[in-house]
Amino acid sequence: METDLLIVGGGPAGLHAAYVAASNGIKTIIVDESFSLGGQLRQQTQQLNNLPKQFGDQTGTALAQTLIERLTNLDVTVLLKHTMIGTYKDGRVGVSNGQNTIPIAAKKVIVATGAAEEAFVFPGWTLPGVMTAGAAQILMNREHVIPGKNALVIGSNDFALEVGKQLVENGVCLQGIVDNEVQLVGKKAETVHFLKEAGVPVYLDSFVKHASGSGEVEKVIISYNNTEEEMDIDLVCIGKGLTPILEPFEILNCDFTYEKELGGWLPQYSTMMETSTSSIYVAGNAAGITNLGPILLTAEIAAVSVAETLNGLSKEEANVKRELSWQELYRLESAESQNAFHARVNLMRSFQDNVDAQLTQLFNMFVGGV
Repeated sequence: METDLLIVGGGPAGLHAAYVAASNGIKTIIVDESFSLGGQLRQQTQQLNNLPKQFGDQTGTALAQTLIERLTNLDVTVLLKHTMIGTYKDGRVGVSNGQNTIPIAAKKVIVATGAAEEAFVFPGWTLPGVMTAGAAQILMNREHVIPGKNALVIGSNDFALEVGKQLVENGVCLQGIVDNEVQLVGKKAETVHFLKEAGVPVYLDSFVKHASGSGEVEKVIISYNNTEEEMDIDLVCIGKGLTPILEPFEILNCDFTYEKELGGWLPQYSTMMETSTSSIYVAGNAAGITNLGPILLTAEIAAVSVAETLNGLSKEEANVKRELSWQELYRLESAESQNAFHARVNLMRSFQDNVDAQLTQLFNMFVGGV
């Protein structure tokens, strides 16, 4: 197969990048390992209010539908249940469905593989009934299965708290939020208020010491205030956080850097979202763990850059679009974490000498000349 642009990942970043690129005449292929497009949006029934202006406020499931339907009349080919497995000597990318391998010759590649959930490890963590927060959300919102009756959530980041909220809304008795941090990590006041009003106990500076049960989790012991408390639990949701998925960048020989505020190890990239490997771009959580607004906007920046290099957009048009996207990205990302945006600027600076020359006015205006 031949194409202008190959996008690895069919979640929100990949879908939006495909729309922006294809809208500017770029022939596009999306490859995704799942059975359907949409990524994590498919089970996010909550209202999303940190989206770029063009999307307004809507639920994750509605946004997934919007992103997918926009591609209907564009030159976008979708390969579901396919995974990127390597590259050929001539630069083609190999994707496989487990039975057949398809070589794809692409002029440009955007990697939008997202992030994976991390797990806390403790004695008994492999028992049935112990799962990631994301797995619990899939069961509730996509499979319409209530995963337990008496639950404990480990972790207090925004996603863990949101899943805790959804558990309560689905009639589950949430017996506590446990985190080894000394204060809540999550910043969404609405979610925190909901859990407080629901009477959910929060155990900070605490940890799960042990989970036990006969064939499935039945009891959990937590260490709290130098004491131990035993709980009757049939569901433990682990919400430690997310880390970028990096394997495609390793295959594509991209260089990496470390930014704790963005989730750890990341591919190096420029203000155009291009990595150290020419013609390979990054978008979404693979470019740094963030909220959904910047996930979509990094995809837009990457797709605009691809369209520019393939003559779908003039340099002037692309520069205007990128600058507007960076401005909105700053607004949405810094609303939750100024540190994350600073880390993103530092990442680009360490890789690209002319970051300030390209975006001086923007960065000086918003970040005080970092």
